[in-house]
Amino acid sequence: MYQWTTRDKLIYALSMIPFLIAFIGAAYLLGTISPLLTVALILLYLVVNIFQAGCCIGCPYRGRYCPAIFGVYPANPISVLLYRDREHDNRFFERNANIAQVLLGIILIGIGYFLATLSGWYLLALVLLLGIHVAIFMTLICPKCGFNETCPAGKASCLLVRRPPASR
Repeated sequence: MYQWTTRDKLIYALSMIPFLIAFIGAAYLLGTISPLLTVALILLYLVVNIFQAGCCIGCPYRGRYCPAIFGVYPANPISVLLYRDREHDNRFFERNANIAQVLLGIILIGIGYFLATLSGWYLLALVLLLGIHVAIFMTLICPKCGFNETCPAGKASCLLVRRPPASR
């Protein structure tokens, strides 16, 4: 299992800046259309974290420091609370990962649609900010993770940087 260094944590923190700007900015802008859209965004984000928590079962970082793409770090403690005694099960992992990915897609498409109705520049800013977050995360953080033999993003990142998955 890879031991995250202070440098890794700093890079992760830096990768979260564009994500947080995009998320908070989108929440604010959605609120200008309707406060219910902001509430829906936050609730959907929490639901994604609940399904992601099912994917954390079996992860060597469960209950400890865990860098997570798109800020799904809350899934880690949620996993410890909801699935304390559960063992890793590939079918359960796949089901939760698929649902989380679909919900994340719905969030991104929904945010994109509503921001585009306000201004195409908002949509462009969203895409650029999330692109920066994903690029930093997928190239500098994800390939080091000790769960990337199982995680879909981990597998993709290892192909992207042409590095074999980290062994546990």
